[in-house]
Amino acid sequence: MKFVFLCDANYLKGDMVNFQNNFPTNHELVTMTSEDLLQSKSIIEGTFAILAERTTWQKNFSLFRYFGLLPLLEVLPLGIVSRGRRNEPIEGRSQNRNQEIFFNPAASAEELYLQVDKFVAAPPSGYSYPRGAAK
Repeated sequence: MKFVFLCDANYLKGDMVNFQNNFPTNHELVTMTSEDLLQSKSIIEGTFAILAERTTWQKNFSLFRYFGLLPLLEVLPLGIVSRGRRNEPIEGRSQNRNQEIFFNPAASAEELYLQVDKFVAAPPSGYSYPRGAAK
């Protein structure tokens, strides 16, 4: 499965680099910055889900909405990569509260492998994968 990791360059350090390096090799992880997304106005074809670094998503959500990218972002499952799970929903997802899956960037490779496989096997509540997408 192909995942897009939405993370701005200034946040791509420390735990976030570990997250990239520990990501399971049986899946493909493509890193995009919010600038890349805003310029291309598209998600890479064949993307299974978006994994967004929390601060990148929070700071750029209004730009995504302004430039009409929400229809692109709302059709894919969303995983939040965050050092700590917060109780409040992330920007633009209040109606989908508690439907995001949170990933800890400091997780070991084994923990991340199990969490990604769980994410692939069971979609967030309220979301159904297109037929034939989950294998």
